[in-house]
Amino acid sequence: MPSRIRLWWRREFDEPTILLSAAILVVGILLVSALYAWIPNWREGFFQGIFVEFNGMLFDVVVFGIIVASFVRRMERRQERQRQQEIIADFKKWDTEEGRLRIGGAVRRLNRLGITGIDFAGIEISDFSFSDHDITSIKGSTFYDGTLGGGSRQRVKLERVGFDYVDCQGVVFSKFNPLSALGVDAVFAELKDCNFLYADLSNAVFNGAHLEWTTEHPEVFGVWHDDEDHSSFEPTHYSPFHNAVLNRASFVDVRFKNADFREVADVLECDFTGAKGLESCLFADEKTKNAVIEMSKRVNATTV
Repeated sequence: MPSRIRLWWRREFDEPTILLSAAILVVGILLVSALYAWIPNWREGFFQGIFVEFNGMLFDVVVFGIIVASFVRRMERRQERQRQQEIIADFKKWDTEEGRLRIGGAVRRLNRLGITGIDFAGIEISDFSFSDHDITSIKGSTFYDGTLGGGSRQRVKLERVGFDYVDCQGVVFSKFNPLSALGVDAVFAELKDCNFLYADLSNAVFNGAHLEWTTEHPEVFGVWHDDEDHSSFEPTHYSPFHNAVLNRASFVDVRFKNADFREVADVLECDFTGAKGLESCLFADEKTKNAVIEMSKRVNATTV
C-alpha cells in the first residue's frame, strides 16, 4: 500500500502547475505563520485583513491550482492512455519492423504513465523483445480473453517473443480455449519459441494455449573447462523458463511441445490440469515429471 501511495503522489505532482500551486500554498502558510510569530504588534489589526485575503488566496490555490489542475491532468492521462492503446490496436496485426517499433513505443509510454495492464488482445507478433524496448512490466495485461466469433481479438500468435526479465504477474496469455469442452483442437493462443528468462510469471494464465518450441533442447546447459588452477563452466544453452518465477501459474488444458522446465524451482506449484504433450517436455528429474503428468490427469471442472 505505501508504494502505491508514493506512486500516486509522484504521478499527480509531476505536473508543473500542480507542483507550483502546492509550493505557493506551503510558502504562503509558512510566511504568514512566521510574521504572526515574529511581529506581535501586527496581530490585532493587520492580520485581520491579511487572514481575509490569505483565506481567499488559499481557496483559489486549492480549487484552481490543485483540484482543477489535478482533474485536468487526470483527463489528459486518460486520453494519452487511450491514444497509446489505439496505437497497439492499429499495429497488432502488422508484424513488421515498423509495427514492432510502434507497439514497443506505445507500451513504454504506458509504463511511464504507471500503466502495466495493457490490452494486447489479438496481437500477432514475432521477433520482439520487451526488455530490448526498455519495457520492464506488463503486469496484469491480457493477450487472449477467450473471444470467439470473429474479429481482431480472436487469435493471438507470439513467435520468438522475449519476456526476459519482465514482470508478467497475473498476465492472461490465454484465459481459456472456448472450444475445449467440445473436444475441438482449435488454436486461439499460440506461443512458439518464446523465452521467459528471469520473468516473474506469478499467477500468469496460459489456459488452453499452445506452447511450442520447434527444436528439442540439449541435455546439458554448457561445458566445463579445466585448467591447472581451477575449473570454469561456460553456459551454451538457457532453458526458456530459466530462473523464471512460476508461482501459481496456470497451464490448464495447455498443449505443450518441447517445453523445458528444468530450471524452474516452483514448477509443482503450477496447475497442469488437463495439459497435453507433457511427455515431450523436460523437467528437473523424473519424479517431478511424473508428478506433473499425474496432475494433468485431473478433471478440469470448467470442461465438465
